[in-house]
This record gives sequence, structure tokens and C-alpha cells, in this order.
Amino acid sequence: MTLPLLIDQINELNSKWSDNWTSVRQVFESCVQNLGQINDDDADASRKSNLITAGLAVANFIEHSCKKMARSGKEPNYHSRLHTAVVIRSLTALLLEQRRLNKKNSNNITREEILVLVAMAGHDAGHNGSRNAHVCQLESRSFRLIQPLLEAANCDERDIYAIKCIIWSTDPTLYARLHNGAKSTDGFDLKKPVWQAVICQEADILASSLPQFQKKLTMSLANEWRKLDPMSAEGVMSPGGRKYFLANIAKFSTPAAHSFGLPKLVDLQLSE
Repeated sequence: MTLPLLIDQINELNSKWSDNWTSVRQVFESCVQNLGQINDDDADASRKSNLITAGLAVANFIEHSCKKMARSGKEPNYHSRLHTAVVIRSLTALLLEQRRLNKKNSNNITREEILVLVAMAGHDAGHNGSRNAHVCQLESRSFRLIQPLLEAANCDERDIYAIKCIIWSTDPTLYARLHNGAKSTDGFDLKKPVWQAVICQEADILASSLPQFQKKLTMSLANEWRKLDPMSAEGVMSPGGRKYFLANIAKFSTPAAHSFGLPKLVDLQLSE
């Protein structure tokens, strides 16, 4: 996987958004297929299968709940189905690049890879375009909405707890703390919760960090905020708003993100 290929995939999703939208479920299925299969003799086969079943249910829930909002003009401008699809595509690209760096040629999807995909499929469930009044407010609601789907798929309690922690970690106020915590470990390891959180955070803001999508996504976020917080909407559109995002939110710590050149892209934009 390369960054130009991911950009092509994001452009394809953007081109389909207006008139030829696929579905979050189809994107989730495609991402799982890109990452491989479950071997029948895998000791974790049942646990993985339950997670995939849960992920499909979550993706389906996101698609239909957002469609219902869209019919009444209430689907958020930024935190839409399109955003969820772009995030799980970005996460898949980071996972595939990490595999390449680890020289892992296996076509077997790991439990941790499925875990983070499921979490990011549901990380903005029920998002109504508002902002957190306290830490993890919206993220907690998102988890509460998808928790019954995880339980109905018989997901392991440990996996449900991990998904909750990952979704909570997508509150941008926690980014710096978690990236610093990850850097203090012995190195990237997707089995470690802190790295699960970090790679998901990276996927969440990857597209917004790229110059190709800056204008469109910034305008989408401003339009979303303008309904409830006009002053913040104007702020996010300003050069200072972009600089704040790049300096404080656009954190990239995984080897995959460095291989894509994302920290350098952020630094280049800040220097301009």
C-alpha cells in the first residue's frame, strides 16, 4: 500500500458520495478482504468471526441511521457516512503498510486488525454534529449505541472493552497524551492498547492532514459547527485554525505513518 493509492481510494469515495454512494458495510467488507482471511485451524477463528459479524452489523447500523438523518437534512456535514468510510479505508492502508514494514507476508487477518476496524466503523455512531461538552461525551454515546450489536454477535468481553477504549481515544483532547505514551513503549505493537488507539487516531485525521483534501474537509467541518457554534466555525476556517490542527491534532507516530511521509507533510504545511 502507498499513500498515492490511498489518495486514489479516498477520491473514489468522494466521487461516489453525491450520486453513486456505495455503503459503509460494503467498504467495511472490502477492507476486511484486503487484510485477508480467517484460517479454520486458527485458535482465534471463532473470536475473529464474531468480530467481523459485529463489524458488519455496526457498518450497517451506521449506513441506515445516517440515511435516516439525511432524509431530514440532519446528517452531519463532516461526521457523515463518507467520513466513516474514509477512516476505515485509511486505517486499512496503515495496517497493510505496517505489515509490509514488519515483512509479514501472511494473508491471515489478525484479531487486532479486525478489532480496530470494528471500532472505527462505529466510532462516530449517532454523531449529530455537536461537540463535546466534556471528555469523551460523544464517544461514550457512540459506544453505547453499538454495544448491543457487539453483544448480539457474541463478541468476547475483552474485545468489547477494547473497542470501547479505542472509541473513547478518538476524542482529540486525548491525542497528545496517547501518542506520548505510545512513544515511551519498546516500539509499535498492535497488541498493545495504546498503539491500537494511536493508529486509529491517525486514521481518523489522516485525510484532513493531506493538502489535497484540506479545503473540502475544513469547509465541511465549519458547516457542521456553524449550526451550533458559529464562532468556532469561523475559527476552523482561518489560517490559525489550520495551524492549530496541524500542530496539536495531526499527530503521527506509527512506523506506517512515517513510511507514508505524514509527519513530513504536516511539518511542510506548518512551515508554509
